[in-house]
Amino acid sequence: MMTASQPAINPVRPTPGRVAGRRLFFPGMALLAIAIVISAFVPEYLGYGQPRRNFPSSWPVHLHTAIMLAWILMFFLQAYLGATGRIGQHRRIGNYGFALGWLALLSMMFVHFRGLATHPLPEDRRIYDWLLPFLYVYLSFSVLLTLAYLKRGQPEWHKRLITFALFISLEAAVQRLQWLPSGGYWWFAAFLDSCLLVPLVTFDALKIRKLHPATVRGALVIFGAQLVLFSLWGTSGWRNFAYSLLHTLTGQ
Repeated sequence: MMTASQPAINPVRPTPGRVAGRRLFFPGMALLAIAIVISAFVPEYLGYGQPRRNFPSSWPVHLHTAIMLAWILMFFLQAYLGATGRIGQHRRIGNYGFALGWLALLSMMFVHFRGLATHPLPEDRRIYDWLLPFLYVYLSFSVLLTLAYLKRGQPEWHKRLITFALFISLEAAVQRLQWLPSGGYWWFAAFLDSCLLVPLVTFDALKIRKLHPATVRGALVIFGAQLVLFSLWGTSGWRNFAYSLLHTLTGQ
């Protein structure tokens, strides 16, 4: 019989390779986000498959691009600092990262509404269904960023929730991926959900052999919001409401 003074028998220790993989997971998710953005915007900017003049070019768009790029790079920096054990530096710049996240949200909203206000609104009310993904992003991003801030003292919660917020903010980039099938918003949602959840669920399974509660909560936020989105999509009530609201707000 083993006494309290005896060491544990055959303790299970993670291999160095597995430890390194765990540390590099969240910086890797940042690199995946960067790859999605590059795949979406660089071909459009360079004019592959369409004239370059179709790419919007104005100071608000350039400013928005700079803010979103800074937000993604901040995530990568914070993930890298956490992975390399530089927790003090990570915490010192953490509030700046959250401020940048809220600035990214305001930038997304401003650019979107500016586009609606400066162009003639469509008379085809079916087009107003495509406002729903933007509302989905604004609300989900706000909830996830707030939860990540509230859980900043619990690293395993915090880094998962902020990863959810990062990928939700890639919505505009995903809608520009020309190789995704057309036919509604389903394909965009499925692609973004897969890029986020497949790696995260796999990471949880390998690390703790179950879903982390933060992964579950983040998934509930985005799936719940998507359920509302798809419930409203195509309904006359939503289309008439969005049509009237935008015409009132823009004075058109």
